[in-house]
Amino acid sequence: MTRSVPYKNWSNRDVALLLLGIFLCIIFSSLLLCALMPVIAERFPDHNNLIIIVFNTFSFQGVAAVLILLFLHNQKMTWKKAFGFCRSSFVTHGLHGILWGLAAFPVSLVLLEALEFLLESIGLAPETQTVVKMLQDGGTHAIGQVIAIGVLSIIVAPFVEEILFRGILYIHIRDIGFPIVAICVSALIFGVVHGNTLVFIPLVLFATFLTFLYEKYADLTVCIFAHSAFNSANFILALFS
Repeated sequence: MTRSVPYKNWSNRDVALLLLGIFLCIIFSSLLLCALMPVIAERFPDHNNLIIIVFNTFSFQGVAAVLILLFLHNQKMTWKKAFGFCRSSFVTHGLHGILWGLAAFPVSLVLLEALEFLLESIGLAPETQTVVKMLQDGGTHAIGQVIAIGVLSIIVAPFVEEILFRGILYIHIRDIGFPIVAICVSALIFGVVHGNTLVFIPLVLFATFLTFLYEKYADLTVCIFAHSAFNSANFILALFS
């Protein structure tokens, strides 16, 4: 793959601290959530799944966003220099990203159906994502639930995850001399953090596709909008299925 994203020269120490900080926060928040689960289940029986999703989102994406700001400050880099953001091409690249994301969605859907068929043929029950179950089940608090999940999955997650996985992790490993490893590691971790075995392979392939988009356009705007469009299509499908 031809490299078009400029060399960033991220500090090894700062990248390690960023990733370690996110990892430790995830561990701590998971332990805290386990301790709070009885209280949440007792006081908010109709909202417990939503509370867990919001809590997990902000303990990962929220903390990651704050640490990324500190990371850029330490690197003395602007958002444009770090991730290729450009006002003059924002609309064009945003539209390109949406089209690429929507184009990737049916491919992912076909692959997902094939994996479900394969699992069922060997006697294994496919595991539906918790968010998808919540959207499909609805309930008395469905409107607020739908809005919250929509904001988190269509706006928050694409922005933070693309900066972290493509903008920093992939680029740093690539720049120290391991481009293939960079693609594989960033894509595999992207698949793992979504916590579902059924969607793991489609998400790893989608992450690889997003990496190629980043190198093609040298602007993370394309990846963010592609990710958002992809999540939007999945969100709508889950909501009306």
